[in-house]
Amino acid sequence: MDNLFVKTLLSVIHNLATVIWIGGMFVNMLVFMPTTKKVLDPSNAGKLMQAIMKRFRIVVYTSIVILGVTGIPLKIVNPNYIYIINFENQWEIISFVKHIFYGLLTVLAIYNFEIVSPKIARLAKEGPSPKLAAIQNQLKFTGMLAMFSALVILVLSSMMRFL
Repeated sequence: MDNLFVKTLLSVIHNLATVIWIGGMFVNMLVFMPTTKKVLDPSNAGKLMQAIMKRFRIVVYTSIVILGVTGIPLKIVNPNYIYIINFENQWEIISFVKHIFYGLLTVLAIYNFEIVSPKIARLAKEGPSPKLAAIQNQLKFTGMLAMFSALVILVLSSMMRFL
C-alpha cells in the first residue's frame, strides 16, 4: 500500500482511537472519579459513575476494534516490518512488547466493565460495606494498572517512530 492518503487516514483514525481511549481513561481516573467522590454523596456518585461508564464502555470497545483494524495495515506498511512475530530488529521487538501491553489493556478494560463494575453496582444498592470497599479498591488497582499499561504503550509507540 503506497497510497499516502490511505496511510494517513489510517494513521489519523488509529491515533484518534488511542487519544479517545487513553485520554478518556486518564480524565476518568484523575478528574471524574475524585471530583465525583468529593462533591456527591456515595449513592449519587455511584449512579453518576455508572452512567458515565455505560457510555464510555461503548467508546472503549469501539476504540479497541478501530485500533486492531487500523493497526494491522499500519504495521504491515512500515519498512521495519518483517512478519507477524519477529525479533530480528528493535522495531519488531518493541512492537511485540507494545502489543502485549495493548492486550493487557484490552483485558483490563473488559474485566473492569464486565466483571468489576457490575459487582460494584449490585453492592452499592445495599449501601456502604467492607465488601463494596474491597471491590472499589480492586477497581482502583486495575485502573492504575491500565494507566501504567497505557503509558508504556505511548512510550513504546514513540520509540518505534525513531527506529
